[in-house]
Amino acid sequence: MAIDCQTFYTRYLLLASATLLLWASPSPVLFFCPQISLAQTPTVRATKKSEAEQLYQAATEQLNKSQFRAALKTFEQVLATLREISEPQAEAATLNQIGLVYNNLGESQKALNYYQQALTIFQQQKARKEQGTALTNIAAVYRNLGQYQKALEFYQQALTLRREVKDAVGEAATLNNMAAVYDNLGQYQKSLEFYQQALAIFEKVNDGRGKGTTLNNIGLNYGNQGAYPEALSYYKQALEILETAGDRMGVGRTLTNIGFAYSNLAEYPKALVSLEQALAIRREIGDRPGEAVTLDRMGTVHRQQNSYQTALQFYEQALTVFREVNNTSGEGYTLSNIGATLLKSSTFQEATKKLMAAVEVWEALRPGLTDENKVSLFERQAETYSFLQQALIAQNKTEAALEIAERGRARAFAELLASRLGTEKSEQLAASKPPNLAQIKRIAAEQKATLIEYSIVDEKVYIWAIAPGGDIAFRQIDTSNLNISLSEAAKNTLVAAATGRNRGGLPDARAAESGNNSAKVSARRINRHLHETYKLLIEPIANILPKNEGERVIFIPQGVLFLIPFAALQDAAGNYIIEKHTISIAPSIQVLDLTRQHRQRLRSHPNSQVLVVGNPTMPSIRSIPDEAPTPLSPLPGAEKEAIAIASILGTQAVVGKDATERAIAQKMSQARIIHLATHGLLNELQDRNLGVPGAIALAPDRTPPTGAGTGAPPLHQGDAAGDGLLTSGEIFHLKLNAELVVLSACNTGRGTISGDGVLGLSRSFISAGVSSIVVSLWFVPDAPTADLMTEFYRQLQQNSDKAVALRQAMLATMRLNPQPSNWAAFTLIGEAD
Repeated sequence: MAIDCQTFYTRYLLLASATLLLWASPSPVLFFCPQISLAQTPTVRATKKSEAEQLYQAATEQLNKSQFRAALKTFEQVLATLREISEPQAEAATLNQIGLVYNNLGESQKALNYYQQALTIFQQQKARKEQGTALTNIAAVYRNLGQYQKALEFYQQALTLRREVKDAVGEAATLNNMAAVYDNLGQYQKSLEFYQQALAIFEKVNDGRGKGTTLNNIGLNYGNQGAYPEALSYYKQALEILETAGDRMGVGRTLTNIGFAYSNLAEYPKALVSLEQALAIRREIGDRPGEAVTLDRMGTVHRQQNSYQTALQFYEQALTVFREVNNTSGEGYTLSNIGATLLKSSTFQEATKKLMAAVEVWEALRPGLTDENKVSLFERQAETYSFLQQALIAQNKTEAALEIAERGRARAFAELLASRLGTEKSEQLAASKPPNLAQIKRIAAEQKATLIEYSIVDEKVYIWAIAPGGDIAFRQIDTSNLNISLSEAAKNTLVAAATGRNRGGLPDARAAESGNNSAKVSARRINRHLHETYKLLIEPIANILPKNEGERVIFIPQGVLFLIPFAALQDAAGNYIIEKHTISIAPSIQVLDLTRQHRQRLRSHPNSQVLVVGNPTMPSIRSIPDEAPTPLSPLPGAEKEAIAIASILGTQAVVGKDATERAIAQKMSQARIIHLATHGLLNELQDRNLGVPGAIALAPDRTPPTGAGTGAPPLHQGDAAGDGLLTSGEIFHLKLNAELVVLSACNTGRGTISGDGVLGLSRSFISAGVSSIVVSLWFVPDAPTADLMTEFYRQLQQNSDKAVALRQAMLATMRLNPQPSNWAAFTLIGEAD
């Protein structure tokens, strides 16, 4: 029978498990590409081809039955024959299958070697569809090794090829794989979008096995987000389809996921039944990576039932297999699980060793990832750092715990700043390493400030106070006796302080949450919330704080504590913190140090240009989805503010139609000081799908540019450059050298709270090269804000310390407008000098 060379094709289908989401599985068909029919060439060559084809079919059947060692032996016989008779394309297909066998056996480096050999031959033969297959499998290996950025790059190449050659099943498989990587990174919404695309294709081509696998993966996505009933629904659909298809590996994987979902619903007997079935199948078919996942999950079920010794036995078995198959991320999760179990059983020293080993695994996974992917990956790994702090503090090693608290926050931010600020690779690597205890003390001394670092761990708040002289004090606060959660307490504090008018009357969906214009919140209630938060976060360290009001205190919050307006917290006598202390904020001690280093570099390249913007001609936004955009309200008070500040700084304010987005973006790159008095947008642009929230309103460009040559800096491709909305994403990609940015607008200090700090405008500006930024926590009132800002610059002319200038401006504004809503919204982030 003649075989058409154009139909040469080896199909790959994604499979998933609770931690190891990807494996490929071949179709049972190999097509050679002879020029004439095998039956018409009764020669030795044709006989060998025929034998090789029969062996290939046998090997593929062995592989489909998960008989990996037998399949490997048979494929090697096929490979030897094909090389002897010089059949390169068939040779590449066999190399690909051998790589697949090694991948299923957990021998990642061997798998990668065979896949790369196959890819090279496919490229030489210009076999584009098969290149897509090889690229997909190379990506799967990198994902298994935890090298997620490389995996995504290879998957994207594969996806492009598969779409070009209209390989629908291959496209669906690649989409499925990419979704699994985003699951690993904790980007669940993006992951779900890819899964849904893959599912639609599998349903269209009536591919039951692909549909079953994708349904399992969607269930896993929901499970990772804690939606266990929804996850179970998808798993059960997947299990029925995979059992019908005879996919034993898929059945084992899905049973594992079902068991873990039941365990998280506290249905432990059901969980163990499913997991024991899964373990039997995975051991029977030789699915070693899958076996490790199931063992790990069984350990967790026993830990949830406080059977710690049994849990440890399962975890140790899982750890052994994960290491055998070189699954780095699986090793990290199991080490963390072992550490958490030892912590629960009060074996603190051993817990510390295992948790430290897990931290080292996590930190080895981050190099090469984009900033966005580092942030989302850390969200999945953060509990390991919390467990480790608990273990160290249980041993009274509070200073070692401080190092871990610092090591476990704003890591992506610090690494990004180090990469952008350092000129040499060695300098960048040194700067990106988390600070040790000696370096933390040095930073406090150089700042001439008392550093207050908070860490939220379970129902505790750990507080470290690092004095400029190097003394370190530790306090531990139990939040379990609060009548509300710490998160609610932080929001209530924000509501209490934020009571007042909006700047420009801008409507917002969260006005109620912000406590804006609320006549129901009495002065007494405000005092109660502000004082209760003072008692919780400040009173335990009040005797450590400097007595001199001019000496700086730098707060380093975590999580919901970024919502706290520290300046407005009140002691028992009703005094606000800002009346007793000069304060600022930093995402971490290391980020604080990096902004200081950047400020020192700026001093060596002095720049006298100042940019002041006020009340630009406002852009239009959609206040309600699907409705026509309407212009934002003008801010005449902001224009007066800008003109007054420009006069103090000896420059001309840019206002109205002249303050276009692209013109201002260009001027910002050359400015030493940037003041923007306009609307700040936080939740108003949900139809834009910005990713990182936050935007500054500027005038739309009259003729938005369509190409290069405008002279303006490039803006983020995902946004509409020139639309009058300077977004966090656009700012992130600018190159700035400003020592100070002031965002005199609403909500500019808010954003998405993560383990990397607040993802929003402030982070984007600092990432772009700004060493200090003043931002707001709520909708600021127009007239008091103008007064505060004008006074801030007057003070700055007399004292270059920005924290001192802001404090004096707050005190001056407080005398005329005593409510915190009028003066406490603004905070300084970064370097004060």
